[in-house]
Amino acid sequence: MLTNTTCSNEVNYCNDFFFKYALGSEDEDSTYIRNTIIERVTGIHPKESIVLNPNLDPTLLAQKQSILDIHVKDEQGHEYDFEMQTTFLQASEWKRFEYYGANMLSKQLVEGENYRQLQPIYQIIFVNACPQNEKRLINRYIMRDPYGEAESKEPLLHRIYIQLPMIDEIAKEKGMEAMNDFEQVCYLFKNNANHAILKTKERLVRKLMEKHEKFKDDEGLWSLAMSRQMAEWREKNNLLDSYDEGKKKGVIDLLSLQIKQKFAIDAKEWLSTLSLSQLYELSNQLLTCNTWEELQKNLSNI
Repeated sequence: MLTNTTCSNEVNYCNDFFFKYALGSEDEDSTYIRNTIIERVTGIHPKESIVLNPNLDPTLLAQKQSILDIHVKDEQGHEYDFEMQTTFLQASEWKRFEYYGANMLSKQLVEGENYRQLQPIYQIIFVNACPQNEKRLINRYIMRDPYGEAESKEPLLHRIYIQLPMIDEIAKEKGMEAMNDFEQVCYLFKNNANHAILKTKERLVRKLMEKHEKFKDDEGLWSLAMSRQMAEWREKNNLLDSYDEGKKKGVIDLLSLQIKQKFAIDAKEWLSTLSLSQLYELSNQLLTCNTWEELQKNLSNI
């Protein structure tokens, strides 16, 4: 998951089953973790919060490939939806985020109830991307007009992206010890490197790490989490392989055309036997070699 192309034999911190377990359980530690993240991200300090979809039964979770979000409500009626989405994001995913927010809002009322009863919805979505190239760790969205003015002084839909790729830049700039508790948690989600912050005094980080240790004792959830992680690892590597194959085909087609124009030789079959790095070097040699034999000789010496 994330930028790691190897499959770990440990459940990653960004694994959505662990994420559900860590924030969506009904114990004191999970309550503290999710309430603290709410405060760090939204500025709201909930005294109490309940999980509206707390089911963590491995038998039921194994029967469906559902979105493992955490739907939370605080004592003031504010609703929050946490989601860990660190696989490849397509256009449909961004639309789904919007749909989920609107769907949560629409479910607050039944027919005949007053619209004044509606309470704000906060979507807190951890992503392995930076939407619209906004280089911030936390990116917040509400409805605005084309001139940047908010549609309402009390907006109902708040969509907040935690853009995990940015945490490495923050860690490099500030250093691990200078990062706050939320930044350190994001570092765990991004890099799964708890050894880097084992000496931290931040309660939020320690609680998340303790949750990860306890998660290992739940064999059913651990097994599901590892299965999901393996599947996502295979999917990611298949996508990377497909991308490399497509890139290589494009380079071969271009070089084949150039060789045919310069030496009147159909070299497509020969080009297909070369590696991508050899093809790139061949493109450089093509500029300086005057004969087909010279080109082949120079490449054989690499």
